[in-house]
Amino acid sequence: MSAKVILLHDPRKRKPYVVRWYGEYDPANGSQRRYGKSFALKKDAERFKTAKQAEFNKGAQRDRPVDISLGEFCEKYMQRRRHEWAEKTRLGVEDVCNRLLAYFGPKRSLSTITSDRAAAFWSEARKVDPRCRGAELSKSSRNCILRYARTMFRYAVTWGDLITNPFAELKLIRVGRKNRRKWHYITPAEYYRLLRAAPLLRWKVFYALAYTSGARLGELLNLTQADVNLAKGVLRIADRPGTTDVPPFHLKDHEERSVPLPRHTVKLLRGWLQKRDTRSPLLLLTPERFARVRQRWIDCQRDEKPWLNDYMTNNIIRDIRRHARWAGIELDGALTLHCFRKSCGQNWAQHLPMNVVKELMGHADISTTAEFYTVVGEEHEAKAQWVTEAMILDAAREKKDARWTPRLQINPDRKVG
Repeated sequence: MSAKVILLHDPRKRKPYVVRWYGEYDPANGSQRRYGKSFALKKDAERFKTAKQAEFNKGAQRDRPVDISLGEFCEKYMQRRRHEWAEKTRLGVEDVCNRLLAYFGPKRSLSTITSDRAAAFWSEARKVDPRCRGAELSKSSRNCILRYARTMFRYAVTWGDLITNPFAELKLIRVGRKNRRKWHYITPAEYYRLLRAAPLLRWKVFYALAYTSGARLGELLNLTQADVNLAKGVLRIADRPGTTDVPPFHLKDHEERSVPLPRHTVKLLRGWLQKRDTRSPLLLLTPERFARVRQRWIDCQRDEKPWLNDYMTNNIIRDIRRHARWAGIELDGALTLHCFRKSCGQNWAQHLPMNVVKELMGHADISTTAEFYTVVGEEHEAKAQWVTEAMILDAAREKKDARWTPRLQINPDRKVG
């Protein structure tokens, strides 16, 4: 039978208006399951019938899923998707699963988690750290919980455990640019000052790679000599399996990529490869630091604990800020290692198409790349002034209006006060 939804009237029932439909054909027993829902008012029945027919027309499943508990689903979700995640993602999913199980209970039927209950769960979420238990979560943390939960229940629909996603209609909290923590854009002039202030060649290479390749901190610290092609001037950023002595490295979103390097960075790299101590297989780690990393990795293997990229180094932000002070850089926002990546992306965005920048930065979603194209600086304002003024001047010349004279000098490099 087709996916047609019908409306029947049975005056013998307390709710006389019945909406019926049939499930998929089961070849095992040669039949279809019949479903129905009763209503007291005809208008409610007609509204439900229209909505249900629209769902089926869009390809929605006609059979109700077999009931599964929240605990069973969380376990199935973790088992099926664990191999796709980096370690931090796995920890985030585990946190949301634990929150769901604590709020609803592991025996709660998945189909009874409605949109209303999902909204209540999200609004009542609090910090679980023992040091600040019960405190309010930040907007970013709340959005993170919603993203994980929304993805989880989307898979529940895909796998046939649910008909609809109860988290689908919940909207992320608008953080707004004004409420975001401002980061310091490192200009090319500031980068060169920082390069001169760096006390060691290793630091100069570190800053050059961070500023000209847009690599993340974990990507930089896990580079090996095999990842650098000096002849072609290309940096390869990819996953690396672990060995007995060297920990593994997994890219965020598994976005393997190759990044072209300027001659300036290649020159610094060539000098560093000739002088560096080869006792460390990782390009930017000293032998002393690598020995500590190696021991931590051995301990993790012995204790069967997961490895995190955070274990690679410490105090690096302290050293970066110290070098920035030596370089005389006046900060107008927070300075972190990620500022080098963002500054690189901002520089590329001024000259390259968005899809190219997306690939070079290794973004999974182009909406992340688009943020680099929404930044408006003084140079953009000056260029906008020049473009408008040039257009008016061209129009005036076409009309040969001798009375019109430009009030401002046309200069694309003119700074706006």
